[in-house]
Amino acid sequence: MDQLYVEIEISTQNAKSETTIYTSVPSFLALYTYRYLKEPPNVKINFVATKITTGKIALRSSQLRRELTEEHITCREAATLPALKDLRLPIYEKNGNIFIAGTCAVCRELIARQPSVQLRQLLGFKGSCLLAPAEASIWTRYCEVDVVNLVSQLQRGELPLREVPLEVVRFEQHMNQPVRMHNIYKLAREQANQSANNGLPVKRKERIQIECTTPKEQLLIEHRFAEGISFTIADLILYPLLRLVFQHCAQMLPHFPLTSTWFSEIDAFDRNCARILHELYVPILVAPAENTQLLSIPDCEEASLYKADPKRYRPRNRIYTSQAEVEAALDKLQQLELQFSADCEQSYGEQTIDWRSIEPTHAKSSALPEERLERKRQQLENMANAVVSLAQPGDRIVDFCSGTGHLAILLALKLPKCLVIVLENKAFSLAHAQKRAAELQLSNCVFYQCNIDYFMGSFDIGASLHACGTATDIVLQQCRRVNARFVCCPCCYGSLQPMPHISYPLSERFRKVLDTKDYLYIAHTADQAHELGTTNCKPETTLQGLHCMCVVDTDRKLQAEEAGYKVILTRLKPEQCTPKNHLLVGRI
Repeated sequence: MDQLYVEIEISTQNAKSETTIYTSVPSFLALYTYRYLKEPPNVKINFVATKITTGKIALRSSQLRRELTEEHITCREAATLPALKDLRLPIYEKNGNIFIAGTCAVCRELIARQPSVQLRQLLGFKGSCLLAPAEASIWTRYCEVDVVNLVSQLQRGELPLREVPLEVVRFEQHMNQPVRMHNIYKLAREQANQSANNGLPVKRKERIQIECTTPKEQLLIEHRFAEGISFTIADLILYPLLRLVFQHCAQMLPHFPLTSTWFSEIDAFDRNCARILHELYVPILVAPAENTQLLSIPDCEEASLYKADPKRYRPRNRIYTSQAEVEAALDKLQQLELQFSADCEQSYGEQTIDWRSIEPTHAKSSALPEERLERKRQQLENMANAVVSLAQPGDRIVDFCSGTGHLAILLALKLPKCLVIVLENKAFSLAHAQKRAAELQLSNCVFYQCNIDYFMGSFDIGASLHACGTATDIVLQQCRRVNARFVCCPCCYGSLQPMPHISYPLSERFRKVLDTKDYLYIAHTADQAHELGTTNCKPETTLQGLHCMCVVDTDRKLQAEEAGYKVILTRLKPEQCTPKNHLLVGRI
């Protein structure tokens, strides 16, 4: 049986001995989804007692309160369960050895594991609703981060409302945009033919044809639900969140007609949504008596939320640089009088791995041509040897952005006395890694499906092989958080983008002479590093790209050294195993 873990805080007032039970907003959403699925028998819910530091929601169901007080996991008991210490709640435990964190991922898994085909349709076409991680998808970030943070702030009373929250306006604008669906033209044809013939069958020759070149704005298909015309997991998550937001500004709801209609559509489609919210929390749409003054409405870009992050996926919105801009940024660095080089004598490229001992698993799972397979093995050898040089018996080692677990499984084989945490946010990749570990009968691996930021446990060594762009810097930040040793091979320098908890430049020394724009010029140019001598290689451009790679990784090295680390910046051997061949190895 699978396990669902949600957090609670039990508060008893001494004067009247009244017990109030709180939960966090993410755990509330998991509990709400669990109840909507009619408490599925194949999932056992576990209430984990903790101290909630984010916004708290009071649970007001007498039946639920009785269940919580009679049986829950205490703080002391939770400390003995590694996943509860390592990951942010809520957590979904699948098959006994895969642990999933992240609000959307947990709610998706609750739905995906249900036997009912109708319930699984909540995941949408090909089961892809809210599948993309919040770092890549504006839509997932809106549902999982933006509105959740807003509700948490409102619950804590940290956000006195002088204007309608921006997240409300963004949703209204989203509902006013053309519907984005995989089969929207087919639906438009069906709708047009039904309207023209009052729902009667239409002869093939008489059918109205709508070409796929027709702009979507002209299809006359409007949002009924958040992702189009079908009720999905996005509606299931946003419905309680936005209802709770309008608890604080109910008088403004008439000013958002599309959101109001959306509420009505859901209430008509499935009354359980309102009923469950009422049972778990408070009667919906109850505004404070004193909150009668109309709030101002902030300006907001008219855009659909249901799209990928344009900074990552739309090349026209990326930073493009001229040679003059790159040279100007590099000239500013000269005053630091630093040597930018990865030509360290330290090498970790010794071929000490007997690949036959893990065949045919590695070759089969890689699915690579022989030449690329050899280069992949060389990369893994460098990484594994570097980790082994840092490791001690009993260490907890995290392979961040593990993919299908090539590095993690190799480390588990070479370091049987260490625990290897396989951390990956793609369900398919992690399941493949788990299958490979089972084939090799490894008992020192644990599997976490989540984004890097949802991992909050302690560990001794962090590793990442080609974690894309900013992901490498998030890994290094995680290592500094717990003073862990690290082994990182970065890639995708041109994808570096500032985030709320990551700003560029990274080191204090670089920040004295470079601003963010200059830094991103250099990072973008670093992606022009190609193997010298290849047909696509332009020597001058490649040499500049290699130099910019050294600049970015020197900044990473300096940041770690400012935090007390001793860091080696070297290259993988042989250097031809990958154009992105830098290796950062650090220890406190």
